[in-house]
Amino acid sequence: QSECVPAIMAPFEVPTIHDNEDGWGPTEGPVQFKELPYAPFEKRAFVGRMADWSLRAEQYRERRRFDNRQPQVTNEAFAYHEESSEGFSLVDTTKPVVQPGWDRGMRGRGRGRGRGRGRWQSAPMGAEAKFNAKFESKRTQQAAQSKWKKSMQRTQGFSNRWNDQKPQRLRDSSVDVRPDWVVKGQISFAELSKMSLEAPEPLEVHACGTLQYYDKNFDRITPKSEKVLERIERAFYKVSTSDDPEILRLSEDKKFQDVRVFATDTILAVIMAAPRSNFSWDVLVNRVGDKLFLDKRSDSAIDYVTCNETANDFGDEEKDSINHVGKLTTEATFINQNFSQQVLLPKDTREGSYSFSTPVSPFAAAAPADQKPAPVGYRYRIFELGKKPKEGEDDPRVKVLCRTELDGVMKGKQEEDLLMRLYALNEVDAKLTNGIDWRQKLDSQRGAVLATELKNNSSKLAKWTLQAMLASADLIKLGYVSRVHPRDSYNHVILGTQTYKPKEFATQINLNVNNAWGILKGIIDLCLQLEEGRYLLLKDPNKPVMRLYTIPLDAFCDEEDMDALPEEDNQMDDD
Repeated sequence: QSECVPAIMAPFEVPTIHDNEDGWGPTEGPVQFKELPYAPFEKRAFVGRMADWSLRAEQYRERRRFDNRQPQVTNEAFAYHEESSEGFSLVDTTKPVVQPGWDRGMRGRGRGRGRGRGRWQSAPMGAEAKFNAKFESKRTQQAAQSKWKKSMQRTQGFSNRWNDQKPQRLRDSSVDVRPDWVVKGQISFAELSKMSLEAPEPLEVHACGTLQYYDKNFDRITPKSEKVLERIERAFYKVSTSDDPEILRLSEDKKFQDVRVFATDTILAVIMAAPRSNFSWDVLVNRVGDKLFLDKRSDSAIDYVTCNETANDFGDEEKDSINHVGKLTTEATFINQNFSQQVLLPKDTREGSYSFSTPVSPFAAAAPADQKPAPVGYRYRIFELGKKPKEGEDDPRVKVLCRTELDGVMKGKQEEDLLMRLYALNEVDAKLTNGIDWRQKLDSQRGAVLATELKNNSSKLAKWTLQAMLASADLIKLGYVSRVHPRDSYNHVILGTQTYKPKEFATQINLNVNNAWGILKGIIDLCLQLEEGRYLLLKDPNKPVMRLYTIPLDAFCDEEDMDALPEEDNQMDDD
């Protein structure tokens, strides 16, 4: 039998506890340090302080108070007594440098506008001065200010301080995200900029509609001979993909069974130019079997023309102001619709009209009796995205059927018919966007006017160019429309027009067409991997990202379908 061995406890001695009845903490220090004097290693260390919660302002005042004083030692036992230097002089044989009179005493007399440069500090010299010179040379030149504004700045303080900058304005989302929507993924614009795909050749499968010829008299308009923008009653159709009867017919045709994606040029252009967009937009993604339908909501933001989307200041925050974002968008849409109809010749002229194989528009039957449909031509085209695979590899190519639009036709130099898209750039207020006055610079500096528009409306110009390239338009006709008065948003005048070829205009506005096709291919491949259902592709209103949500099948079903823009959008109330 094994014997139980008792456990041996480790020795433990109770330490001596010194009780301080008058306070807390030890009553006396260790014996070995009893006679040793104390001196801190830092000038700012304090004996007897356990913590210091002084404010930053007090620290700043304390630093200024003690900057010019000699460093002090806490204990006099470690103090160093400097010996007297009387009777000692240093002989210097070099000549003293005499400072010129105009610079004497001027260095370092700044008023303290720079951050960290005090009243008595010297001006930057050497490497710091060179860096400041390079930095200031990169600054953009500010616009001229009036004497009254300069005097107000001197009176109220400096306007270039860090805390005087305007806070970043938050934009509204194009649709309210509901709590039951699930995020499937997020795509940043930085990732989209790396994509690239060679532009495919289109295959036209159907064309319908009738176009009218362009009136060349509008090319002679100048700011001195401006022409009033008229209000023309026309019905404009912004039909979504799933509501287009021709797309539904082609999707069921056996000859086009290999086409998997269906969309309109407006929807594709928004996706292809997504990295340039600042405002929020959304696209409905309907996955039906092995096919993909890219749709839009009724009265969607995609149907409207934006204004000053990429400008630094994109309108007033007050909703009642005529320069509010919503009213600027309605005004730009109103100008584009009326300009595209005013510059066309009537049908009963010598030129007549230009008709496609099917001259009747597929949406003309839905036109109201008191309104004529706008003369628009439609081309239904198939684009094959992707490269031909090598042997043994899967075929990554995807065919997309797109409905494109054309606005007019013009006779060329050889009397050939040139198809065209008609757009209008509108001037709101030159002071609002720090731009230039079109009435003064449009004739002499038209390139500067277009450069300013490219800065303030980069997304809009990119979408217009891509829509023209999708339809294989020969020309893009841009009109310059301005308000009669900056405070009048109802009356406008045409100041001039300009013609471009789509490919040349894409190069001029620095639009990478291969990157745009690569973005479209990447988004389509992502959507084709989804399960059958309904999804929403939403551009974040304040961040350069897109999010893909899973939404119920009955989402947005309560919204009324809109076959054409309502009459209120074409007739702006004077209230």
